[in-house]
Amino acid sequence: MHDMGGMHGFGQVTAPGGELVFHKPWEARVFALHMVVDFEGLGARPGGRATREQMHPADYLAASYYERWLWSAEQRLERSGTIAPDDVERMMQRLRAGEPAPTHDDHELAQRTVTGLRTARPMDPPPANVRFGPGQRVRVKRMHPAGHTRCPRYVRGAVGVVDAVRGADRLPDRATYGEKVAPEPVYSVVFESTELWGPSDDGAWTIRLDMWDSYLEPAAE
Repeated sequence: MHDMGGMHGFGQVTAPGGELVFHKPWEARVFALHMVVDFEGLGARPGGRATREQMHPADYLAASYYERWLWSAEQRLERSGTIAPDDVERMMQRLRAGEPAPTHDDHELAQRTVTGLRTARPMDPPPANVRFGPGQRVRVKRMHPAGHTRCPRYVRGAVGVVDAVRGADRLPDRATYGEKVAPEPVYSVVFESTELWGPSDDGAWTIRLDMWDSYLEPAAE
């Protein structure tokens, strides 16, 4: 259900207030919690995004953005044994009964997390023997992966043109599950809106996506 790009019926892509990072104070706390889980290695694989993709479709659609983040953090903590099943529910009952919310001040933990967020992690340089170069037509493979992927459903089977070679990175479809995979080329690919969705009263525009080598194949001329 998470792969909703290009689908009708979900409202505007750009909504009022969409430029705000957080809309409520608790959302910032959930973001911080999720970063601590990642940088401190407290949660089990797969990562947050791949875990959120496992939500039941009805629950996913009913939840807000950071409610999904909270759900995935709880799932990962429970899978790793950091928290036990029903720990969150029991704490909620205690808070409703009037117990003060527990506090925890760990300035070193906070500093490590902030440092991790501010540390740039660029891709590796692309290998010398990349399959595709700028200006080359490529087709996105038609596939239906059972797990996580960064290949949007709406571009599968579509033809685009390589705009640039971005670098090399591990294929997220496998890396998020802890598999040891070598970095592969990542390309910036340009797609025409008419190729993806047909003619529109809004006219034509272009879409640029970063696509891993494994997602692509040569397009017939």
